[in-house]
Amino acid sequence: MGTGWVWMRDSEQQLILYRLLVEKSLGLMCIHDLDGVLLAVNPAVGRSLGYPPEAGTGRNLKEFLAASVRHLFDDYLQRIRIQGMDSGFMRLVASDGTERVWSYRNIRHDEPGKPPVVLGHALDVTAQVATDLALKESRIALTQARDELALRVAERTSELQQANERLRMEIEQRSRMEEEALRVRKLDALGVMAGGIAHDFNNFLTIVQGNIALAAAQIEPGSPLQEILNETLSACGRAASLASQLLTFSKGGAPVRKTGDLTGLLREAVALAGAGSPVRFQLEIEAGLWPCEFDAGQMSQALHSVLLNARQASEAGGAVSVRAGNTVAGEGLPVSPGRYILISIRDQGCGIPPEIVPRIFDPYFTTREGGAGLGLATAHAIVIKHQGYIAVQSKLEAGTTVSIYLPAASREAASVAAKGHLPAQGRGKILVMDDEDLIRKLLTKTLGRLGYEVKTARNGQEAIAMYRQAAEAGDRFNAVIADLTIPGGMGGKPTADKLKAMDPSAKIILSSGYSDDSTIAEFRRFGFDGVLLKPWTQSQLNEVLEQVLGE
Repeated sequence: MGTGWVWMRDSEQQLILYRLLVEKSLGLMCIHDLDGVLLAVNPAVGRSLGYPPEAGTGRNLKEFLAASVRHLFDDYLQRIRIQGMDSGFMRLVASDGTERVWSYRNIRHDEPGKPPVVLGHALDVTAQVATDLALKESRIALTQARDELALRVAERTSELQQANERLRMEIEQRSRMEEEALRVRKLDALGVMAGGIAHDFNNFLTIVQGNIALAAAQIEPGSPLQEILNETLSACGRAASLASQLLTFSKGGAPVRKTGDLTGLLREAVALAGAGSPVRFQLEIEAGLWPCEFDAGQMSQALHSVLLNARQASEAGGAVSVRAGNTVAGEGLPVSPGRYILISIRDQGCGIPPEIVPRIFDPYFTTREGGAGLGLATAHAIVIKHQGYIAVQSKLEAGTTVSIYLPAASREAASVAAKGHLPAQGRGKILVMDDEDLIRKLLTKTLGRLGYEVKTARNGQEAIAMYRQAAEAGDRFNAVIADLTIPGGMGGKPTADKLKAMDPSAKIILSSGYSDDSTIAEFRRFGFDGVLLKPWTQSQLNEVLEQVLGE
């Protein structure tokens, strides 16, 4: 007989080993009396429920049961007393509030001269129960889905046989709409990056452009520095145009639309496209062209991009025909039915291969050497943001036609636009709110040159306090220029809400280098009286102030 067996016969050593067996066991073990009071639990119980082992000793097992099964505990004790054992499933609540399921087999132990106890052994089968339940539910759901599918197939078969031609037309229209949606998603993805870049770029450009303009105004005429500063200002203008293209891609590039006539814009765009080119441009505008709500800067950019492509396609000879007229769109186009202005631009170039036509509005796609691939993508984004539609029809060796549909303005909007605004009179006191110190300083200097008295605030809290203090002193501000976004502080929208609540007649101008559609495009709905987009020039600043103060 081995020495290990001899050692095991030592009762004290046996006790030590049995204790180790219980403490190291993966099984859940406990001892409780016939009333359910826990006398001992092993560490595996604590790990299962998230309690230290000593937390259970002295407490009743019933306390750890889920509320939904706690009423069954007395029956369990009764079975132990009568039958001497019980087995089944037990639902308990862990320390984190989740429920655990144990599969248990508990036995009553009687020892002469001592109170009877219950020796409990269990396994945590929570994961298995959850898996079984999920599998059962999946089978039920699969059976229901199969039955429902079979029923629907039987119902639809007859209908599809009668509506085959109609379905074909719907598929074609849906395909066009999906291509349009995919194109929009591509632009939105690019806009996430472009909008953030343009926002910071416009802030910096505002400071550079504004200070150069101030410096240029203080130099004597004929100074050598005058030409340098003018060239720098010209470069700032080109940089602002680039930022405008980036914003057009972004969700913040929403058009600031005003109701007007497209006639003048079309004539300017055609004249610009034809300047210095041998290509002949023919412009035809229908009499009584409906008014349209449009952003003049963005729409000019869109028309220029399309006209430039038409000119480049016709450089070998021929003419470009531009026609604008009224039309009523029905259900054949992916736009809402209603009144539209249709602008058709047709060239006599070599045409576009059919496999390329679906990609011409994709950002950075170009077939021209040295091209950036942004022109038509920009035009597409602008038209879509005007709730319009742009389409291309092309045939090899026969030319290309680009059709732009823009919603006509309502008669009410056109009537309001015709009334105009009164010019501002006199000067006043302006409150500037911007988190950029350099922009606050620039506005102080620029507004001072225009004759205004200026006070500045870093955020909405400061602006509201200064506005209230001035009103109480009887020296009210004539207008407030508020930056839309103030990192870590109150921005333009909540500031406008509070100022309007304090003073409904307050004149508030929204200033921003980047924003979302609902803010810039619908600034009046948010309590603003005007918009000053960065980067601005002194003349643009003066024009906005005159318009707002003159209303």
